[in-house]
Amino acid sequence: MIKNILTILIIFCFSNVNAQYEWTPAKVILKDGTSFRGLVKFPMHSGGLISMGSTKFKYKKNRKSSTEKFGSETLDKVIFGDEQFATIEYQYVPIKKNKKVLMELIINGKVNLYYRVVSQYSTTNIGDQNFQSIPKATIPTTTSIDYNNQYFLLRENEKTATLIIDPNSFQSFNYKAKKYFSDCKDIVSFIESKLYQPKDLLELVEDYNLLCE
Repeated sequence: MIKNILTILIIFCFSNVNAQYEWTPAKVILKDGTSFRGLVKFPMHSGGLISMGSTKFKYKKNRKSSTEKFGSETLDKVIFGDEQFATIEYQYVPIKKNKKVLMELIINGKVNLYYRVVSQYSTTNIGDQNFQSIPKATIPTTTSIDYNNQYFLLRENEKTATLIIDPNSFQSFNYKAKKYFSDCKDIVSFIESKLYQPKDLLELVEDYNLLCE
């Protein structure tokens, strides 16, 4: 039952994720308990070897209002949706010692699971592929933007989140999962038997939160 609910929720989240990078209605809750509704717009981050981009998001009461910016020092969470739809919650998550970025909270428990979309530029050659006699600097190229899904894990006592799924990672999912969940023998055993694949990440985190002390 839990898995089915999570599957429905994640499908809803994926279908709406791009909307968060445009002006979208949401509820903003600050650390001091203040809350207000309006339009928010999140920054898109670069997902290369170094995560780049602003960590603050924009807010305005309505489309004609002036724009304000909020960061991790004041924000508690941003909530999309209402009682008629699945609720999507965003929080600031530490990915480095001095850097927090907005991510979607997928699972809340002993281990939290977070998700974000990142952009990455790629350059490819175009035209005639026989460029042996042409100086490299003059070879015609085209640049495109790819979008990747990243998933992070974070325990309450951890200072930075762990990137568990990233299309550009050189380490296997099983290797990273076994290392992160090494404090639970049952989960490690399941991972070694290849019970979990990347598509089973939600189930893995739910099992850990349920089975492991």
